[in-house]
Parts: sequence; C-alpha cells; structure tokens
Amino acid sequence: MSLLSSVSVSGRGGGSVGVIDSNAFACVFNTIDSSARTKQFGALIASGWTPNNKDEAAVFLAHVYHETDGLKTMREYCAPGCGPQYSSSWCSINAAPGKYYYGRGWFQLSYSCNYYNAGQSLGVDLLNNPDLVATNLMIAVKTAVWFFKTNNMEGPARRGDFAATTRILNPIECNGGSGYQNQLTRVATYRRVRQCFNLGSPTINPIC
Repeated sequence: MSLLSSVSVSGRGGGSVGVIDSNAFACVFNTIDSSARTKQFGALIASGWTPNNKDEAAVFLAHVYHETDGLKTMREYCAPGCGPQYSSSWCSINAAPGKYYYGRGWFQLSYSCNYYNAGQSLGVDLLNNPDLVATNLMIAVKTAVWFFKTNNMEGPARRGDFAATTRILNPIECNGGSGYQNQLTRVATYRRVRQCFNLGSPTINPIC
C-alpha cells in the first residue's frame, strides 16, 4: 500500500500497536465517536510505528491528544488566518508560493523546514502540498512519528520524562514562557493518559 493510497485505511475494532491496544486507544481518545476513533487507530497500526514501552506510548499519545484536541482536528484552529506567522524560515527552505505551514496532522507540523524535511523522509512533496498533512490520515500520523524520532523524543519518552519532550515539541511552554498555561493543560492530559496504561503518577516532574 502506497503512502498516498493509505488514506483509505479504515481500521479494525481490534489489533494493537505494541502496548497500545484498541481499549487503551479508546481510553485516551475518549471524546470522539467510535467510528472516527477506529479509523484513526487503523492508521496508527498501518503506520508501522511501535512504542518501546508504556511510558513512550503515554507520552506520544498525550502530545497527540493535546495537539489535535483529542483527534477532533487535523488543522490548527486558527488556520488559515495564522498561516503568515509560520512564514519565517530557520533553515534554507523557503515557503512555496501561496502555501502556508500552520499546524497540521497528529503533531500539528509547522514551518516550511519541517514540511520539507518530513516530506523528504516520507517520499511526498509536502512543501508544495502541505495540506496533505491534514487530509491524508496516514501522512497525519507519519509526520508525527517522523518528528518524534527525528527530534530524539524517543529517549526521554521511554524514561517517562514528559517535560523533556514538551521542551522539544513546544519550548515556549517551558520556563514560565508565554505558553505556560497551555502546558498545564498538556500535563493534565498526560496524567490522565498514563491511567489508560495502568501507569501511576509520573516519577519525573512533567512540567518543564
């Protein structure tokens, strides 16, 4: 199955992604209907990604929940109006004419550099077709996995160091920054998600 055709993945009621089974997934994403949840879980299964342990699963899915409002949206709620705020380029990749790189997908991928590099990794031209991250469910999942791996979030996630992964994903939430209150919502989600994997309270301070 090609990456682009995989948008048709509908998922199954059962199955698992390592330690993430359908019951745990339903517990995490408890605010969407079962049909939508099954489709999203099917895409995760088809992506081929498997967490190393329950801590990694909880960290990854807590970020997904927070970034997508519980998988209710694949586009940043301010889009497209907030597109210009992501026009700056912190690498050599400039925006394609008329394209905006606001948050999309499971991790709300942002900025032209990330769209270009994720596309290169997945074999899809996301620089010129950024909306595929929102409209193609497999790409929505795989760009999140790409960011998670490329930015070395796996190590701290497996240790249950949620704060370290937040610092990588959205550093403005850390050290009392402008996104601090947003971080508190993210952390509350993480604490709840841990319960879905029968994990106790975090052993590492989850606030960065």
